[in-house]
Amino acid sequence: MTYEHVDALGVLPLEWWRKWEARRLKFTKDGRPINRNPSRSWDDRFEDSVQQPRRDSDIPPFDAREKEAFFDMLRPMFSFRPENRPTTKQILDSEWMLKWALPEYGKIQDNI
Repeated sequence: MTYEHVDALGVLPLEWWRKWEARRLKFTKDGRPINRNPSRSWDDRFEDSVQQPRRDSDIPPFDAREKEAFFDMLRPMFSFRPENRPTTKQILDSEWMLKWALPEYGKIQDNI
């Protein structure tokens, strides 16, 4: 599981990285994967878990701008250190929330 986290999000905080003995089996000292066989990239995960289910449900997939804004919101939320994660207000004020999610939510509410 830690391998997957590091592969998707980057190197652990330095003091954790140094204590994780098994990292030598999967990563170089600077955090590059030695063997990517079982791993899927961030983009692959997005395609499998977001884009394809949207297509399967006849919902348009994210375009490049929306995808970038979504990633810009999501990545900090996965920060290893809780104190580095954004606040709820920061998330709600993100470009993706303001331009895509909240307007879409408003349309749904108008139709209820």
